Amino acid sequence: MREIDRYMSPTEAAYRWGKNKETVKNKLKPSLNKKEIEEMEKEGLIKSFSRPGGIRKEWIVTVEAMERWFGKIN
Repeated sequence: MREIDRYMSPTEAAYRWGKNKETVKNKLKPSLNKKEIEEMEKEGLIKSFSRPGGIRKEWIVTVEAMERWFGKIN
């Protein structure tokens, strides 16, 4: 696997794991998973970006994060 393929948008991650996009997006909602999100950000498994003054966050998810949440792809 190329290094760049270890990093995905939530939409790509959902597709690669055969999950609904909303299922992956729910894992990234602080209102549902604040502690887990903070831990995974510290570990470098997920990353978010929100431009100054912006409301919406954009996420990058790693293969490792998806495997933690949903297991390995067969």
